[in-house]
Amino acid sequence: MREADALSRLESLARALEREPQRDVLWSQFAELIRFFSLRHPVPPFVRELLGRALEHPAVDPGDLVRPVSTLALSRPEGPLAEPLLLRLLRDAVIRDARLELAITETRRRMVPSETMIAIAHQCFNTEYVFDETDEERARLAQADPVVYAAYRPLHTLGAVEAPPSLQRQQIEEPLEERRLATAIAALTRVENAVSAAVREQYEANPYPRWIRAQTSFPEFATGARKILVAGCGTGQHAIATARYFPQAEVLAVDLSRASLGYAKRKTLELGVANIDYRQADILELGTLAQRFDLIECSGVLHHLEDPLEGWRVLLSLRAPGALMRVGLYSELGRRAIVKARELISARGWRPDPQGIRACRAALRADPQYARITANEDFYSMSGCRDLLFHVQEHRFTLPQIDAALRELGLEFLGFEFADSGAALRRFHERFADERSLPSWHELEEREPDTFSRMYQFWVR
Repeated sequence: MREADALSRLESLARALEREPQRDVLWSQFAELIRFFSLRHPVPPFVRELLGRALEHPAVDPGDLVRPVSTLALSRPEGPLAEPLLLRLLRDAVIRDARLELAITETRRRMVPSETMIAIAHQCFNTEYVFDETDEERARLAQADPVVYAAYRPLHTLGAVEAPPSLQRQQIEEPLEERRLATAIAALTRVENAVSAAVREQYEANPYPRWIRAQTSFPEFATGARKILVAGCGTGQHAIATARYFPQAEVLAVDLSRASLGYAKRKTLELGVANIDYRQADILELGTLAQRFDLIECSGVLHHLEDPLEGWRVLLSLRAPGALMRVGLYSELGRRAIVKARELISARGWRPDPQGIRACRAALRADPQYARITANEDFYSMSGCRDLLFHVQEHRFTLPQIDAALRELGLEFLGFEFADSGAALRRFHERFADERSLPSWHELEEREPDTFSRMYQFWVR
């Protein structure tokens, strides 16, 4: 979209929101549009007002506002942390910009309690304290004010302490509630497979991802589901979005990690979603379930099993007649930069702990050949970086391999999902016609190997 067209559309949305500010769909459209903007200070007053209201709106994913707010902050002559919108966004999202990370760490290093430090403490908690820190900073923590401490370690590690209400809630009350909820979640299966147990331990230490709000969309053919299985629900983001999209459905959401399930359950209660049953389970052991499901979601999970096809077969045994399945698998081509970084990690002997992850991040930031990795949103949190670069188990696939697997499993490919507003589909249709042709998609990916840099996200039946 040309800049002039985008601005015209933004102005039209502003007029529509002035007339009907209660319409959630308009706020979603605003976020969908503004997330591609790079802004410069000063911006028109109506843009600043809309960004401020969007930051508070439940229909808007704060992550969609990171780029416009970050670029606006970075263009301020007095420094990025002088931007009020950025200080607000630090509380609800992970900021994905190395320049802003530097500004945050330099300000944090002064260890001065302030409203800015409160916002920084929220951000550091959201990133799970992935930012670099010096020996001097660590030495001063024992005598630090609680607000300063909260920018380096979660407040619940201090025990009883007085802190600003927002930090008290984020860093003490919510983590303790997650632990309480996790202990009450029943186990549906055993976890005996050695690889599954190792994956469980990773996500017990680093539940992934941390998130604030849940949004998703479904294709037109995904309607009418009454029984839904979310296999590998993690911290509940997709399970909650699915349960909201299908409010009359019963959703069973399972995961290996109790810590992840505790986070998911807390967010579910917080958002008032009542149609999800969370259970601890290993996908490989779900074959004994008597339930059958109209929709099975398994995105970003099968490639972490010891045998992805075995897990896929187990899930297929749980289908109701005509069931749909949403699958996400890593691309061999799309992950080539990750593979190179993992080779460096192995050579340097960095461990998947805070010290090793921080050392790895510093090395990758210093080397331009890893620019695609340092631009990845997962690079900016501890759990995200561990999931991205240090995972204990990872399989990758090519489209011919997926095509062969679908034939073997008797599945019909229905199409890909993309998070880039249709850009990949437009590029596809410049050369090909049939969106359900995996050989055509393979040809496109060989020409444009970053087409599936996140993963192959697709639907089958």
